[in-house]
Amino acid sequence: MKDPAAMKRHLWDIRVTDPSPASDFAAAEFARLIVRLDPDAGAEVAPGRFSPETRALWIGLDPALPPPPAVDDPEDDDAIRIEVAAGAGFITGSNARSVLIAVYRFFREAGCVFVRPGRSGEAIPRRDSAALAVNVCERAAFRHRGICLEGSVGIENVLETIDLAPKLGFNAFFTQLFRPGFAFRRWYLHQNNPELLPTPVSDATIDAFVRDCDEAIRRRGLHHHRIGHGWISKLLGITSSAWHEANREEEVAPDRRQLIALVNGERKLFSGSGIDTNLCYGDPRVADLLAREVAAYARENPQVRYLHFWLADHANNQCECERCRDRRPADQYVELLNRIDERLRAENSPVKIVFLIYLDLLWAPVEAKLDHPERFVLLYAPIRRSYSVPMASDTGHSAAPFRRNDFVPTPEAGGTLPYLAAWQNVFSGDSFIFDYHYMWDYLNDPGGIGCARIMTEDVRNLKELGLNGMMSCQNLRVFLPSGAGMTLMGDALWSGQSDFDNRSGKFFAAAFGADGGRAFAFLEHLSQEFDPPVLRGEKPIRCASAAARYAALPEYIDAFMPVTRKNLDAPDPVIRRSWECLAFHAEVCRKLAELLRAFAAGDAAEGDACWLALRRFVCENESAFQREFDVFEFILVWENKILPRFRSQREGEVE
Repeated sequence: MKDPAAMKRHLWDIRVTDPSPASDFAAAEFARLIVRLDPDAGAEVAPGRFSPETRALWIGLDPALPPPPAVDDPEDDDAIRIEVAAGAGFITGSNARSVLIAVYRFFREAGCVFVRPGRSGEAIPRRDSAALAVNVCERAAFRHRGICLEGSVGIENVLETIDLAPKLGFNAFFTQLFRPGFAFRRWYLHQNNPELLPTPVSDATIDAFVRDCDEAIRRRGLHHHRIGHGWISKLLGITSSAWHEANREEEVAPDRRQLIALVNGERKLFSGSGIDTNLCYGDPRVADLLAREVAAYARENPQVRYLHFWLADHANNQCECERCRDRRPADQYVELLNRIDERLRAENSPVKIVFLIYLDLLWAPVEAKLDHPERFVLLYAPIRRSYSVPMASDTGHSAAPFRRNDFVPTPEAGGTLPYLAAWQNVFSGDSFIFDYHYMWDYLNDPGGIGCARIMTEDVRNLKELGLNGMMSCQNLRVFLPSGAGMTLMGDALWSGQSDFDNRSGKFFAAAFGADGGRAFAFLEHLSQEFDPPVLRGEKPIRCASAAARYAALPEYIDAFMPVTRKNLDAPDPVIRRSWECLAFHAEVCRKLAELLRAFAAGDAAEGDACWLALRRFVCENESAFQREFDVFEFILVWENKILPRFRSQREGEVE
């Protein structure tokens, strides 16, 4: 029996120095994690104002505490200061959200890694907590570090992502549309997966989900970003809850029909979808009605810091009436923004309005300008870019002349940068990028390492492009084959650096244990050999060298399986789960290699048969890997983007 006298137990006396929910939550999280890191420790939490004479751990905001680095705007910008040694000290920040980020940074400095969503994804080593000494005094490199709801999700997935965000250094979460039914219904109805029994989910339930998300965001002090697309359809009397949602003409409120853009001589829903339809922005009623809608939403939702006001989610349906046809959409957009600002100023609303340069709005205004630019934040969305090279390194492009309703997507990585530069010439305010590394393109890189490298380089280059951060428009279930990409994204957005090898090495050691380096090398080889530009349609699938390369991959995967099987019995549950995910992913990659070999050899029939077998395999296993792997998006990307290109290509062709 252990001698009780030898059982030294350190009791952490935690004092919360301000009453904000985020500081309170930060203290509770410190107390929870410190006893996981050191089971021989204890923690007690109580409120208190900072007193240097009292030996305790002070967590929160207090003007008497040594300050963190100065920032431009303490509400929007994050800075942290940690000075902890011998079981006492302080953890503070530029705002309460920063205090929570600082608490998680303390544990990361102590060797903890947040590998995946949920508490089961927390890799917590055993340490003597009283011996820990952590000193950090930093400001975030970028103001905007957010995650945007996309993909196919249950409410647990969203809440766990919100919980994970500050652990990785993110400071914002974006819930799109007035009702994000698309994301929840994809999961609960199990769209694309006939192996699971669908569960209908009502509008009222989805609205309750959003309220739960709002509370989780509030508790952590994260920035609320809301809406984006959907304002136009709402003005027409349609609450859009999905992208390119099918609507009927009769859904349009009769008194709003004449507000629809005139295209090809008709005022009707574009492609039968309210969310895709533009309005007649030359009609003065439109600006007044939209300004009222935005002001009412801001008034009723004061928790929202960044309210996104975007137009239609489809190009080539700008109004052609005599009031509109000779004006750039961006000029009309800026006038709308000014009208919105006028109404918000009348109500003393502090909300920031995020405006989108995207599709037809890539061409900067030539007449109008924002009257009060401090209200606004520019959002740059290069949605059709390539991810084969970092955006900033793909230079030499020029902007095309503006032609009404003749927009053609630009596929080059840096193809829309000249348009961004033109906007920056007329707007010098706050801005960030809305990018899509983990929306679709990560599925073009089965190894995941190439995608993560490009992403970290893109983040590092944001300052060079004059952008103050990134909102990652992405699926939330992107932790197969690993969660490295999300950890590296959070690191890069905080530090502004892309120390890829060092940071990924730490992640793989925590996530995969002693064989973490071998897991990284295995995935890196898969990234190289699957050749993502082929899956993107930038290189031909049908060629002898591609067929030989894909034919060799199953043998390579088999050769690695003894390492995987050895680690499936790892005593650490976080490490064991990482290898379970890798084993499943390896089988997916084996089947992908067989599929790609068939198409590369010109045998589309065999390729299609391989796809059906792979589709059935991932559907049958989705429940076992639901947190990590979005089957809906996997099938969507392969069936809508990749396979159609393969079927149509002839020898040596590219898209």
